[in-house]
Amino acid sequence: MKLIRVFLIGLALLITSAYIAPTSEIAMYGIKIGDARKSLKNLKLEIVAKEKDMIKYRTENGNDLSITFDKDKVVYMENDWLQDTKSNQPLFSNFLFGQTTLKDIRDEFSTNGFTYKSINMFTTETHLIAFNCFEFDSKNNEILVTITKISLNEDVTEENVSSKLKLDALIIADKLYLDKLWGKDKLFDPNYKKIKL
Repeated sequence: MKLIRVFLIGLALLITSAYIAPTSEIAMYGIKIGDARKSLKNLKLEIVAKEKDMIKYRTENGNDLSITFDKDKVVYMENDWLQDTKSNQPLFSNFLFGQTTLKDIRDEFSTNGFTYKSINMFTTETHLIAFNCFEFDSKNNEILVTITKISLNEDVTEENVSSKLKLDALIIADKLYLDKLWGKDKLFDPNYKKIKL
């Protein structure tokens, strides 16, 4: 009985540590910020939209991956969840769409990171949506943006909102590109620090 209990505790620790385990590179489908546009030739995914500086793909699990270019270099990658609970694994991290909360993300990184003043938190007709940004401690200083949302019908208070906001999209982007896109004004968490893989 004692051996079974030790096994179960070990298994629980393994599952907990694997929940948001680090990955080996800051990439989606092997594509990294700064890669040349031609590096996408090897992606065997359905293209669902295409513009001069953006291509949107349908991923193997049925979600969307949008890749934006500046001067033929990858500067922005966004993985959007299309709300199918069977397809809730993002292309980066072991977070889960529709399950991982903003509180889980904050706990994983030991910081709330920062937000852009222009796109911090807003409401649609149906949801409250929050953008939280985390800068990687890497040579490129890529930014990870977590987009979380909650239905306006939920019973939300200031105390429980971070436990109710659930992951809806992930972005990996070039820091300078985001500054151009959303502005340079940011709000930093008092415990701000860069995150590591």
